Order: sequence, then structure tokens, then C-alpha cells
Amino acid sequence: MTDHYDVEFQNVTRKFDQFIAVDDVSFGIRKGEFFSMLGPSGSGKTTCLRMVAGFQDTSSGKVLLEGVDVTGVPPYKRNVNTVFQDYALFPHMNVADNIGYGLKIKNTPNGEITSRVKEMLEMVRLPDVGGRKPSELSGGQRQRIALARALINRPRVLLLDEPLGALDLKLREEMQIELKAIQKEVGITFVFVTHDQEEALSMSDRIAVFNKGKVEQIATPEELYEKPKTEFVANFVGVSNIFAEADSEKIFGKRNKILVRPEKMHVFPPNSVTDGYITIQAKLKSHIYSGATSKLLLESFSGIRLIALKQNAKLESNAGSENSEVLVGWKESDMHIL
Repeated sequence: MTDHYDVEFQNVTRKFDQFIAVDDVSFGIRKGEFFSMLGPSGSGKTTCLRMVAGFQDTSSGKVLLEGVDVTGVPPYKRNVNTVFQDYALFPHMNVADNIGYGLKIKNTPNGEITSRVKEMLEMVRLPDVGGRKPSELSGGQRQRIALARALINRPRVLLLDEPLGALDLKLREEMQIELKAIQKEVGITFVFVTHDQEEALSMSDRIAVFNKGKVEQIATPEELYEKPKTEFVANFVGVSNIFAEADSEKIFGKRNKILVRPEKMHVFPPNSVTDGYITIQAKLKSHIYSGATSKLLLESFSGIRLIALKQNAKLESNAGSENSEVLVGWKESDMHIL
């Protein structure tokens, strides 16, 4: 056990009858970090979160909290709190009573409850809503109240199970910034479950990518994106151009799967001077405009489909028109071997 881990999985497996939801995973979550568990539905991330919370037991292996094996310890005796996607606020109570509920059942004096509720409302930037009912709040406001209610008990670890999933895109992006700021302010370990790779990249100190019950890679957002270890990680975290072994042997003389991210690909007119670039001939099949950027869908003369991304800061004439012949180029330093 490393003493700076707040949560540690040691060879944890969880089965449901014959189905293996979590398959012999081992990793640690450091004190005070924003740690995300990322993966598609059914990959094991939520099961791991529920084992930390105590809502599910391990089939084998250990979950440690602050270095202590918590097998068999009920949820209410663990120094963790959970924020769910549906917020789970009590509709008949006002906001202040919802936030203070955890302290009330611990028989905390009323004066302390009032002052701590006030402190929490200020922290989530909603100082004036204490007297309202949850039904009178927007989705984003209810999200913050659920967060305040979870944090008022000052848990060692806060578990967040897809908490932004019910919000619309713009509000979700605002809440990502807010959530990261709150985590920095309180200094508590946040363990965040999501299937949204942009959400994980924008908020996390480190990310564990789950696939079929196993952890494929744990790394910082930058490292996951720039240096994915497997094809699954490359495709799940961002958009990828992956050259199969046979193609990369022809183009680069290397029999490896090679990744080049779309933003590293440049499109040139057919007779351009492209010193410093590896280039292949291609046809521009489609041009998809999406505001700040455009996606260029290309197909090489040998049938490899590629995506290039270009900024729309200025209109570039060198992208070519649909079905025109172009050169697609990238620098050797922008290739990553999987």
C-alpha cells in the first residue's frame, strides 16, 4: 500500500453469475486528485464506483480506503459520499434542509447545521436558494445542491456517478469548469465516472480507461490523447487515423499500427512542395463544417480512409473541393506507434 492513496483496488474481480463485470483490476487513486473512470456502457467503471461506496461487494480482491480494507464495511460507515445522475434530492424538503440532512441525522447542533449549510450554498455559488424546493430549481442548480449535500459531511472521497449526464451540452460544459473549481477549493479526492471522453479530458488529473472489465490505460489526459497504449484507447479518446500494419509497412517501412491524430494531418494541393512532411496522394471525399473547425474526409489512392481537421480561423483555399485530388501530409514526430 502506498500511503498517499485514498482509494486502492487490489486484484479486484466482480462477477454477476457468469458475467465478469470487473476483471482483476489493480490501481490506486491519490489523495486530493480528480480521478476519472472512463469507458463505454458495461465496461466496469460504475461497478468499481459502487464497490468503493459499499453498494456492492467484491467477488475477490480488496478495496482499500485510506489504506484500510473495507470489505464488509457498510456504506454509512465509509468516509465517502456519492452524487448520482438523478440528484436524489428530497422533493418535500427545501434546499437548506436537503443540504443539512446528513448533519441532522448525526444529531449535529442546529446552529452548526445552519452555518455549514450557508457555507455550502456560497461554495456552490447559490447563496439565495435555501428556502426554495428542488422543483423550483433548474437542472444545473439541482446538480449543485446535490454536490453541496454530499460535501457538507466533509467526506474523504466524493464519488460522482455520471452526475452531468442529464444536463444539456452548454450547461454540462459550464458545470465541468465549476466542478473542477470546487474540487480545487475543497481539496477532496473526486472519483468521477463518465462515458464522455471530452468531459474526462477537460476535468481530470488522471484517467483510467475501462474496456470489458479491465483497465486498458491510466494516464494524464495529455498522455492518453498523445500516447495511447492500445487501439481501443486511441479510438475511445478522440478521433484517430490508424494505419494497419500492412499499410504502414508500405508507407513508412514499419510493420506496426500507427496513429496520426486528425489535427496533425495537413491537406495540400497536388503539386505542393511538402518538405519535412510524409505525404500520400488522396481524394477529398467530403468537407464537414462545424463552426470553429472543419472535418475533411479523405481516401488515399490505395483505399485508406482518413480524417483531417482544420481550423476555420481563416478560409483556406488549399483544402480543395470535393472529389479533388490532394496530398495528405504529416510530420514523423506526429506519428505514434501503438
